[in-house]
Amino acid sequence: MWPSLDRTRRRLLGGSTEPAPLVPDARSDDPPDAPVASEIVLAIGRPEFDRLGMALQALLGPTVPRPDTPARLEAALASAVEVLGGDGRPRVTRRPAGLYTPEAWQVRLVAIEPAIGDAIRGAIRDGAFAA
Repeated sequence: MWPSLDRTRRRLLGGSTEPAPLVPDARSDDPPDAPVASEIVLAIGRPEFDRLGMALQALLGPTVPRPDTPARLEAALASAVEVLGGDGRPRVTRRPAGLYTPEAWQVRLVAIEPAIGDAIRGAIRDGAFAA
């Protein structure tokens, strides 16, 4: 290890260079087979955004408006999470916020099960939710 990092570690840990003990991720009252909810942040460009929009419309039906704004995409993702049997709160921001390109969409899925996050990643990649 580099001397400066070693010195910084000693100063932060109060002289000890031993690593801090690991804290388990799951609570002790959770059943052992329960999926651990996590937070997922996805940054997607226009092609991925279009594939996700088509997948959401195919999953939710033709009555869902085209998810072309952050609020519509957030609502469609919330509906998709419910349809897929999960819990979680999607938050969507668009950068830049105006109608300029290139643009990026940031999708933040809070308290989401790993299987639901994988399904959404698959829809971004493949343009459809796995059956």
